Amino acid sequence: MTATQYALVTTFLVVVASTAYAGPDDNQAWSAIAVNGSIDDDSRFLLWFDAHARFRDDAGELGTTIIRPGIGWKATKGLNLWLGYARVTSHRNGPDVESDIEEDRLWQQATYPVASWLGGSLSGRTRLEQRRRSSAGDNTGWRLRQAWRWSRPIEGSTMSYVVSNETFFGLNDADWGQRDGYDQNRAFLGLAWQAKQKLRAEIGYLNNHIDGGTTGSRTNHVLSLALYVRL
Repeated sequence: MTATQYALVTTFLVVVASTAYAGPDDNQAWSAIAVNGSIDDDSRFLLWFDAHARFRDDAGELGTTIIRPGIGWKATKGLNLWLGYARVTSHRNGPDVESDIEEDRLWQQATYPVASWLGGSLSGRTRLEQRRRSSAGDNTGWRLRQAWRWSRPIEGSTMSYVVSNETFFGLNDADWGQRDGYDQNRAFLGLAWQAKQKLRAEIGYLNNHIDGGTTGSRTNHVLSLALYVRL
């Protein structure tokens, strides 16, 4: 068995074992496409776009959709600064779409390399969000998201190991439901396939722990599939 085949089999077994978990938590499937990069080789101006469809209840029902455009600037050789807008829809059961929860977010973030580590590269992303749900309250919820990503190429192949973690912290209480403090965590283990120079696909298992406050915490076991395009 080659290194690529071994990596594929290992990741597949982890995903199957994790999503087979039976209990009060949910098995889900998340899909995403992200496009970003410079508008041309000589420009410091950057464009960002990502879109998501997330399926809950054993991946049988659409739960959340996200559309998130943005613009950015190459501040230094490794540091990129961004700002943008996101529209997040939490879909409810039944035909009445008026019951869906619509959330508007302004967001700012920095993306940056951190270090070479264990034969791979470690990078970071720090994002600040301002969240509003006008149908549920008047407050703006401020939230901080800190993400780390480590990837290591698999020798002799176009594949890479990928490990990432993102932690969410509410910075204030909002009348529509956001709470101050720890919100959730997303830990990902998977594989990346560099299909072309500017096209990458990633698949793996994502463990999404959510703090439910007085209602109790829960965990989503997620099969995650994402496509990344570089401009």
